[in-house]
Amino acid sequence: MSKPLGRRQLLCSALAAASGGLNLPERASAAGLRKLVLIERSRISGKSHSGIPILIKLTDPELRAVEQGGQVTSPAGDTLFFTADDGKTDLPHEIREYQPDRGRLEAWVRIPELDSNTDKQIYVQQRSSRQGSDARSVWDGHYKLVIHVPEGRGPVADSSNQRNAVTRREQEKGLYFVVGHSEKLSFAQELTVEAWINARNASSDGIQALVSQWSFQESFGKFEGYDAGNTSGLSTKGFFGAVFDGRHVYFAPQHDGVARHGKVLRYDTHQPFKSSHGWEAYDASRTSDLDTRGYYGAVFDGRHVYFIPRTDGKTYHTRFLRYDTQEGFTDPNAWQAYDIGYRHSYQSAAFDGRNVYFTPGYDAGGGSAKVLRYDTHGSFTDAGSYTRYDAGNTSGLKSVNYDGAAFDGRYVYFAPLNADGIVLRLDTKGPFESRASWTAVDVPALSGHKMHMCVGAVFDGRYIYYVPYAHSVVVRLDTRGDCTSATSWSSFDAAGTSGLTARGYDGGIFDGRYVYFLPFWQGGDAKTGFHGELLRYDTQRLFESRSAWSAVDAGHTDGLATVGFNGGAFDGRHLYGAPWREGTPEDGKIVSHGRVLRYDTTGDRAAFSLRYAGYGHNGGLCAAQPGPTFILNTDRGTCVARANKVLPAGRHHLAGIYDGHRLRLYIDGSLAAEQACPGKPQVSDADIAIGRLLDGLGQFDGEVTEVRVSEVARSRDWLRTQYNTDR
Repeated sequence: MSKPLGRRQLLCSALAAASGGLNLPERASAAGLRKLVLIERSRISGKSHSGIPILIKLTDPELRAVEQGGQVTSPAGDTLFFTADDGKTDLPHEIREYQPDRGRLEAWVRIPELDSNTDKQIYVQQRSSRQGSDARSVWDGHYKLVIHVPEGRGPVADSSNQRNAVTRREQEKGLYFVVGHSEKLSFAQELTVEAWINARNASSDGIQALVSQWSFQESFGKFEGYDAGNTSGLSTKGFFGAVFDGRHVYFAPQHDGVARHGKVLRYDTHQPFKSSHGWEAYDASRTSDLDTRGYYGAVFDGRHVYFIPRTDGKTYHTRFLRYDTQEGFTDPNAWQAYDIGYRHSYQSAAFDGRNVYFTPGYDAGGGSAKVLRYDTHGSFTDAGSYTRYDAGNTSGLKSVNYDGAAFDGRYVYFAPLNADGIVLRLDTKGPFESRASWTAVDVPALSGHKMHMCVGAVFDGRYIYYVPYAHSVVVRLDTRGDCTSATSWSSFDAAGTSGLTARGYDGGIFDGRYVYFLPFWQGGDAKTGFHGELLRYDTQRLFESRSAWSAVDAGHTDGLATVGFNGGAFDGRHLYGAPWREGTPEDGKIVSHGRVLRYDTTGDRAAFSLRYAGYGHNGGLCAAQPGPTFILNTDRGTCVARANKVLPAGRHHLAGIYDGHRLRLYIDGSLAAEQACPGKPQVSDADIAIGRLLDGLGQFDGEVTEVRVSEVARSRDWLRTQYNTDR
């Protein structure tokens, strides 16, 4: 009998071999090869499992091909097979990889019974003839898709019993795979989606899709309107920006038509959009004994929603307001405020996963460049958690007055509200207070592009789109280029798109394929020009081509005047316009409103999406770091489970599970997020895309090496056991 494999001979595996000989029944082996493999009980989560596939990873000189000095007679390894501990009963297996020169074997083996009270012993042996794998017996009938992605350009096939057609596709943005749709890939009850990945970089801001049955509506017209202007007995009108926390959309309070206010409006995306049951408001205008009114934009850090201070109607202020989402929305104890002590207007913010960067607008002297940074790891009410830096005169330019920001994973880009088109950028990897970390660019002088005032910026994973305020020229920056080079900049004048005016926007949203610009004011007379013409760019077409652009007038939706929005939010399927203003009468007073506009970006074209990263600055005037995310589309909207943290680069296992009631996200065998999920899953006829979104962007920066989709909700212990035996 051959000696068992030593523990140190198993590479990168949760398996261990017995360290000494075991007196087990012998079975004749054609090549005299039989190796004992031990699955340690410490790797088994839960009490027991039946028929679970386990990845066996072995490296041993005797497993080399005969030509390489080993005992394996076939260079493909297809004479090898596995047996139970009796040495006789064949176990279904699928060889994932065999390296004859190294004696390296990786194979999925279906284990009849695993018990956490005992170690499990199996054998790897050799037959005299080549028989190969029995892949479809490894995976039970609940697996509807099983893909092992080989290194290089080898063939890719579905190892499940469904035998789905898999196509490899390559383009400039990277490699991805498409699984053709069939009725076998329609999931109406339970669902488990798994992916093993190798990530090149941390999961920072920007959509990176792993496994998705998710497509987009090419038609542009599925709008809804709801008047939330009198919610919870309050006058809830006039908001600057909104943010999504994974379930709720929060609208930042600004001016209700009478005065600056602190009434925060919230919508529960699990409730019908047009039902008052989904809406509530809380008057936070007197929090922590401070005058907390007049905010611009919001940031979600995974627990708290922060509202960015602007003006209380008398002076600019920095009375920072936050809400603890783990507490009741209308509980005064869930709200806290802190006065940083400056007379300064900040206009939205960016978030890098730890620090909030306040976008500088105005101070008593006019346009300001005093960027404020808050460290969310510090105390909210400790002045030491806040740092301010004056970025004025960066690169010798008048770099002042900004409105909104975007984050690409390293740099924060502040959108210029100044009329000169001077863009400001911060390198978050450098010292915040070092001038070397800051760059300013006079875009018109550098590139000749007509960059005017902007409100907000949108990132699609490569390009930053600056949103045109009161004009029609969209300027775009290629973040893969040098921002100080003219070739990195381009522009498009959208005036006249689809026969509409198409000018004057505040904030924007990216859904994975289309960039949307939210309608506000066309410019000119402040008494008129507040509009509802949404502008949309298709990232699958050339930026400078007019055919890539479309516009639709949604200014009269569901019998409501849906015009004049300031930023918005995105829940994975629907975009929401934050209601702000509809006019200015002769007396010069602001006429604000509370009519929220919603657009459905997918309809029934989307079912689920497991993502390595989401896009948190989605609205142009808000910020978050969703990190790994699992989205399920239902007949009542989207359910979202997201980690709200940046996942480090390297190898990871992500799994999204829906059990008919709750949505769960697991990362590396541990529960990272869960969310109640009402409604029935949306059945889609879209193909499944691996490594990006179908007909969109969202390319994963790394390699997806394993994919499994099941029509049942796999248990936590099933996932943990598979993770433990493959990490």
